[in-house]
Parts: sequence; C-alpha cells; structure tokens
Amino acid sequence: MKVIIIGAGIGGLTTALALQQRGITYEIYDAAQGNQPVGAGIMLGANAMRVYDRLGIAGELKKKAVLADNIYIRNCRGEILQEINNAEVERKYGTGTYGLHRATLQGVLLEHCAQPVQYNKHCASINEDSRGITVHFLDGSSAQGTLVIGADGIRSAVREQYVTKARYRYSGQTCWRAIIPVDLPAAEAREASEIWSKKGDGLRAMFTQVGPQQVYFWATKAMPAGTVMSPEKALPYIREQLADYPGYMQTMLQHLRPEHLIQNDLSDLEPLNIWHRGRAVLLGDAAHATTPNVGQGAGLAIEDAWVLAQCLAAKENYKKAFETYQQRRMGRAKKIVQLSWQIAKLTNWKGRFLTGLRDGLMKSMPKRMAEKQLAFFYGVNLDE
Repeated sequence: MKVIIIGAGIGGLTTALALQQRGITYEIYDAAQGNQPVGAGIMLGANAMRVYDRLGIAGELKKKAVLADNIYIRNCRGEILQEINNAEVERKYGTGTYGLHRATLQGVLLEHCAQPVQYNKHCASINEDSRGITVHFLDGSSAQGTLVIGADGIRSAVREQYVTKARYRYSGQTCWRAIIPVDLPAAEAREASEIWSKKGDGLRAMFTQVGPQQVYFWATKAMPAGTVMSPEKALPYIREQLADYPGYMQTMLQHLRPEHLIQNDLSDLEPLNIWHRGRAVLLGDAAHATTPNVGQGAGLAIEDAWVLAQCLAAKENYKKAFETYQQRRMGRAKKIVQLSWQIAKLTNWKGRFLTGLRDGLMKSMPKRMAEKQLAFFYGVNLDE
C-alpha cells in the first residue's frame, strides 16, 4: 500500500507520522512553495497531546510549548465565565493544554517525517482505476498510489474535485491574529484569558505566551464577510475597539505592530455526510472545518490522523477502513462543529441586556455539565 497525502499542514503531517509508525508507505504533497513559518499560535488540548504521546513526540513538544496554570473566559469586568485548570486536566487526562507557535509544531512534525514534503504541487485532478489512484498537479507532474488522503484544508481540492462539494458558512466574525515578540511578566504568563466585551458584537480578544519572545494575540469582531482592512488601518481600529479592556491588554496593544497582524474571516463547513469516495478520503478541515471557538480544529485533525491510520492498518479492505473511520469520527466532529458555531452566534449578541444574559448563561453552567464537556473534549477514546 502506498498512500498519497495531499496537504502538509498539521493534519497531513500527523497522518504521515501515524502511517510511518505502522509501516505504511506514504508520499506528501503541498501547494505551498515551501515550508515557511506562517500562522500564529495554537492551543493543543489534552486529546491532541495524547495522540502525540503515542507518536513519541509529546515530550519534545512540551519542551517548546507553554503550559498555563489556568485558561479562562472572562468578561470586561473581570468576572470568570468559564475556567479550565490545567493541573486538574492533567490529573484526569494525563496531560494539559499547551500553547505554542504553529510553526514550532510544524517544524517538529517535519523533523520526524521520514519522507520529505514535495512542495509547489497544486492538485488539478484525480482519477482512479482498479489498480490505484493518480493525482495530477498543475505543473504537469503526477503521483500514483493505492489511496489518497485529502488533508488540504477548508478549501480542499481533493474534496471539491473528487469526493463531494461543500457549503461554506461565515460565522459573522473576522479575526486578527499575531505573534508579538515579547515576554509576559510571570503572573501574566501563568494564565490565558479570553475576554468577551460588554459590547458584544463578536468582540473578543486574548493573549498568551506560547514560546520565548512569542505572545499569541487574537481579536475577533462581527463584520460583513470579506471586510478586509490593511494592517495599518486595522491596528488603530483594534486598539479603539479594545480600549476598555482591563489589565495587561493595553500594554500588549502597545507592543502590537501592523506587520504582526494576519486577518481571516472565521468560516466553517456545513457538516458533510460523505468523507470518502473510491480510493480517496478526507481528513481534518477538508472533512469538517470548524470555527475556533472551542479550540479543537487542530485537535480533530490530529485525532483523525491517528484513527485513520489505525483503520488502514487493521482492515485489509480500504473500503471497510474508510467506512469504519467515517463511522468513528463523523458524529464527534459534527458535535464539535455545531458547538463552536453556537458559541460564535452567542458572542455575536450585542447590547448590555443581551451580553448580560450571555454572561449569565455562561456563569450558570453547572459544574457537572462543565466537567462533562471537558470529558467529551479531552477524554475521547480513540481506540473504539
């Protein structure tokens, strides 16, 4: 068996390691021109870290990442709406939630892949026969294998050209992300707080240490889809919007520079009922792109990688392997996508009455329900 992986992001590279561990031959192709330190920060929950522990790289990642004592959702008055205690998570699930730069994670994954990524390979078309499947690239080259895994993100060419068509959903919010080259004071570095504005209207912001001289900052705001602001215009706008945010946020905003900012609209996929066709299967955002409101987009892709490799190693028939993989993963993915979508809608409420109601709903969640939610995110059994 030879597996062609399209997409060398977190999902594709994790899949490569999972296949590699099981002795399954693979090749990786990506449309990017090369490996570049793109993106900003990422939070890897206990579910993702447990997969990386099985793949033998969790220890290395922990040395390069930051483990905050507590992760909060607060409002502008400083009230705690939700809280995750990492020590408690580690006690229950074996590891906590770690923050790091996406490029750092990407680098570790690449170092452990036995096969190099072949870059500048844009998927143009796919065809298969009884002997295998062929991916044709825009540069005229092609790759032949037994199976194709489409790990090529929310705008997946594998999905759109070969498996099924998807419908994109705009959450109503745009997002600015940045890595600010500073270190936080010790007290600030020990916690990560997502702060919801009393204005509502999708306005939220967060900063957290993810590495030496690396503070991950993000802010969201409800805006019409496709509202693009130049970094030079976005910076004063962000500072104005967050002017009433308390504590160290104002210091971080002074460190923020236009060249640090990356803007993207927050969209997901309307849940799909088909993840595979013939010899091709989807993984990660290609199958179930989600908004980032519960911090599980990458975690789902990492879980997918483990389960798909497990199914391929256990099943002689790839059709049964794909069916088992889809059956084991689809329900969980749909639930997380929907929950994240609901939170986006909740934070889009505006006005003091509705934001007060919003905060009350968040604070009044029974402890038992909060613990059940964490168990769903972090305690997933990936072996059944």
